[in-house]
Amino acid sequence: AHMFGYWVPDCPVKTNHPEVLATAYVRKDGKTLIALASWANTEVKCHLIIDWNALGIVAENAKLTAPSIPAFQDEAYFDPKAFIPISVARGWLLLLA
Repeated sequence: AHMFGYWVPDCPVKTNHPEVLATAYVRKDGKTLIALASWANTEVKCHLIIDWNALGIVAENAKLTAPSIPAFQDEAYFDPKAFIPISVARGWLLLLA
């Protein structure tokens, strides 16, 4: 996978919230791991801003899932176009395919 850190101007995944950062790990097979981290003092809801062409994913067919990771996150499913809730000092590891 190729990593695009949140600090890279051409990162294909960003958020609409200034205190929620996104790093994308993009694979050539059309799958992307998104690491979200919140630095906000309160729970927030953020929206992903996705460059679908850069990822090679058709937006209408995309699925966004959070796999179960013990002691980190419960399994969850999100609409890639909807807001994602993030607790204080938390984040998500999300699979986009």
